[in-house]
Amino acid sequence: MRKFTLAAVLLSLFSVAAVAQDYNIGIKLGPTLTYSKPSTDGTSTNYDDDGSSVQFLIGAFVDYQFKENYFFSTGINYASKDFGITARSTNSIASVIGAASFNQEFLQVPVLLKLYTNEVILDTKIYFNFGIVPEVRLSSSPKSTNSDIIREFRSFDLAGNFGGGLERNIGVNTRVYAGIFSNLGFINQVKTQNEAYDELILKNRLFALEVGIKF
Repeated sequence: MRKFTLAAVLLSLFSVAAVAQDYNIGIKLGPTLTYSKPSTDGTSTNYDDDGSSVQFLIGAFVDYQFKENYFFSTGINYASKDFGITARSTNSIASVIGAASFNQEFLQVPVLLKLYTNEVILDTKIYFNFGIVPEVRLSSSPKSTNSDIIREFRSFDLAGNFGGGLERNIGVNTRVYAGIFSNLGFINQVKTQNEAYDELILKNRLFALEVGIKF
């Protein structure tokens, strides 16, 4: 699945290049830090995040300029995410009653607004971006045999995106950039769960450092 998805991302880039010659197109990649935000409305179970995980993101994108220093940006990304949680009884913080840890893969379609400053130094601008990122879950597999809390995940998510970085011209039609951004998931990813536990509300989080090239 992973190889097929990466191939689809690269194919989309060349397809965009063929039909969108007046746009800036590009590719990006970078490491990501993924984690979860578990919570519950119940009274007998506490859920703890088991920490973050370093994964990666790769994508192809199109930037369309509709006003000076204003761009609409969209594309397609492949992103891997991991998470782990522990369930504890509220009667004792040391009483672990369950755990869950999963590897996940998503296909993202960012819908962003990019705002650029004027040149801060020669051939270099600062940019800021914000928008939404619809995501489709490609796969989800347990990392351990004791992942007994979640039975089924939702097949989609919607995240808010904000970030920024630096972009530099290195040729007439070529630019490179580096930036950071954060995705905050809005939708509870748990569709069905083990009824022995209080209801689990789980939202994805992603923090990324990305580098890319536009032409």
